[in-house]
Amino acid sequence: LDGIEAALAADPDIEVLAAGPAEIVNPFAASHARVEALEAPDVIAMDDDPIRAVMTKRKSSIVLSCRAIKKGNADAFFSAGSTGALLTGATLIVKRIHGIRRAALAPVLPNGDAGVMLIDCGANADCTPEYLLQFAYMGKFYTHDLLGCEDPRIGLLNIGAEETKGTELQKQTYALLKEAHEAGRLNFVGNVEARDVFSGNVDVLVCDGFSGNVLLKCIEGTAMMLMKRLKGIFYK
Repeated sequence: LDGIEAALAADPDIEVLAAGPAEIVNPFAASHARVEALEAPDVIAMDDDPIRAVMTKRKSSIVLSCRAIKKGNADAFFSAGSTGALLTGATLIVKRIHGIRRAALAPVLPNGDAGVMLIDCGANADCTPEYLLQFAYMGKFYTHDLLGCEDPRIGLLNIGAEETKGTELQKQTYALLKEAHEAGRLNFVGNVEARDVFSGNVDVLVCDGFSGNVLLKCIEGTAMMLMKRLKGIFYK
């Protein structure tokens, strides 16, 4: 709710559907002119099975919000709920872009003056080279159209910069990305090691969901450790 209020203050044109329990969203909507309540009596817990939850808890905030997207009643959906349920709802209700095999999680991390999109970071632990190629295209279009990056540089997360590094997944993906680069469809800059993620030399970092999730949580843990140590120094 605090986030919605901040968004309303920042953008005079935004309108919000607040999905949640009636006793929470109804009073909130009544006190904010550009907010409409979307009553969601069902609750999907963080430990619920995502598929079962989406299929059985049809009046949860995630399911109702995905339906609002599908019907054209909303343009975007933000959730702090179950990631698995959100992806399941998006896949089963909103549907994938035509031709895209898998949805992906794609946070934008700080990188020089702009940001680097990490795609995927947990939606697909097991991937094929085709999935990673599609992630590269999705990352390219997103960073170009929404982040204003003129010619997004695509990198492949790997254990070395050389073309021969990595498992068969990385080697085969490298070949597909290189082919797309030579055809002028992607600006592929090669392999990127984890230590170079924040170098500013790449705009989209492609990887399987397992590797991306490990990378993301390692970054989070490092940041927390550094902040803790800095705080300790200041208190001294």
